[in-house]
Amino acid sequence: MFEKQLYGALTVYRERGAYLRRLEQFEKAKTAYDEAYTNANNDVRTLTGRSQVCSDAVQPLQAYTDAELALKLEPYNMIARSMQCRAMYTMSDFERSVVMNYRGARVRRQPPYFVEGINQGIETIQDCIGVNVGDVMLDFLPLIRKSEVAVVDENDPKKKLHISRIPQPANKKKLTQMQARKHATLARVLAMKYLGPMAYDKFFLLKLKDDERLMSANVAGSIELKKIARESLRSLTERQDMLRAQKPYYSIKFAERAESKYQNKYKEEVLAREREINTRNVDRLLKQIEKSLRAKRVMEVMSYAERLQQLFDMKTPRHLPDKDIYIDRLYRAVGEAYLCQHRLSYRLSERGNRRRIAFLMGLPVGRPKSFDSVLGNYPYKFADVKKALTKVSATLDMCENSTMRCWLMYEMSRLLTTQKNYALSKFYAKRVQREAQEISNATWWLNGLFALLSGEMQQSNINEVRAAVEEAYEYSKKILDAEQVQAFLRKCVQMMEDEVQIEERKIIEKRERQILDVMDPVQSVEARVLFKKMSALPRGRRFSVLPQKTDFAGLKVERRRRCQMGLTVIPGPVRTLPAPKKSDTRGFQIFDV
Repeated sequence: MFEKQLYGALTVYRERGAYLRRLEQFEKAKTAYDEAYTNANNDVRTLTGRSQVCSDAVQPLQAYTDAELALKLEPYNMIARSMQCRAMYTMSDFERSVVMNYRGARVRRQPPYFVEGINQGIETIQDCIGVNVGDVMLDFLPLIRKSEVAVVDENDPKKKLHISRIPQPANKKKLTQMQARKHATLARVLAMKYLGPMAYDKFFLLKLKDDERLMSANVAGSIELKKIARESLRSLTERQDMLRAQKPYYSIKFAERAESKYQNKYKEEVLAREREINTRNVDRLLKQIEKSLRAKRVMEVMSYAERLQQLFDMKTPRHLPDKDIYIDRLYRAVGEAYLCQHRLSYRLSERGNRRRIAFLMGLPVGRPKSFDSVLGNYPYKFADVKKALTKVSATLDMCENSTMRCWLMYEMSRLLTTQKNYALSKFYAKRVQREAQEISNATWWLNGLFALLSGEMQQSNINEVRAAVEEAYEYSKKILDAEQVQAFLRKCVQMMEDEVQIEERKIIEKRERQILDVMDPVQSVEARVLFKKMSALPRGRRFSVLPQKTDFAGLKVERRRRCQMGLTVIPGPVRTLPAPKKSDTRGFQIFDV
């Protein structure tokens, strides 16, 4: 669990800090230099680089301290001396800065850092106490009068004094789950207050504007529909703004507070009754989830969990006081449901257990599903993976509950694995483990491990699988069914270590072609006939080097006579189909349809 030491960490972080300083990203550059200083606190280039970053970021005290440390290590380092002079100037110690720049200019003329510092310091001193100083009020009186007359609008965009040539993305502050809910609720309340029944038309148009189904094969009609929806929404929005200007929202709230005490008492009783009903519904669904979990019916657990999450989305903490506690209980149960799938069944054969592991880990499965296997109980939540990823990602950005975040990141990892995006899937699986470790939840830690194993097994990374299993073997002792999980992990490693079995019939055909290629045309025809005769002989009467017939008896599997849904595979010898029944009446047959 300890982080590995980065090789060449000093050079990596120092050069990263220099690169970020050139990009004018001073906070990130300072963080990189701090990492370099942590790895080696006696490196002069690190200290001078951090001093330069602090000077650019207007942090003169830190810049001066770093320059002093660099000078103690190398007293004749001119770069550190220049950084020290620059920090003095930033701290308004102009006279001392000019003196130190004169001393440095005697030793080094080029680059002209010290000469520039001298000119800058002298000019600043002249502006403060020299010939450039005048009567402040008289000199700046026209400017003051002009600023008094000018009307400054706060909403006008401010002109940037320095425009960087390097494009920087705009940082948008993300709303928390509570803030986003408040914004959405307030928007709906304002629409209901001012528009009345027309508010439902506005809600419909807002959903219709972003609906993907609006675009169809009829491009011209789709564009016309979009235009109508956009114009209708604009009209409703302008109408709401006009009504709000005529009657502000605070006047509506004041009128609501001026109601009688009997109506307020009635509202409190309605709220208490709604809280009681919501608590009862949540408890009922949680009991059904726990009952399905004890029976290991995963599809039912996920169905009830989805219904309960929809109920949580519609209720605020005011209408459901213990909402966070219920969310914790819900996603702990969901984690147990996911984990209970990763077990071996003692009623299945070796081949059945391997097939079960292959299905859970996303490996190819060649057989159809049956009702008594994990394939029939696996929850297929979404049909469209892209829509599911968009929905889960948007929910994850605003989620604040740790257990729910574990579930959302697990879903992100699982969906990304289906898209073959293994690198990003591994990132989210590691985040699940980190989040679960912070809240001391061994169940979600193991679920994150299985999401990680799924991607590694699909890529056939045996070393990564073995390392992950060794790490999880000790961690799995914290749960109740540790033996089942450990047996499942051992079987995963065993499956990865087994060699890929090539179909026997392909080997036979390849061997036949190799023998026929070295023969004459006449002999190859005779050999082909001989191979057909030999394939009819038993295995014991054939020479081992020559091609052999496929031994169907060794497979020891057989399907039922009629392919019915829900029937599992039955072990036993191969059975032939019986002959169709014939009727005693001539010209009439009973067909098996």
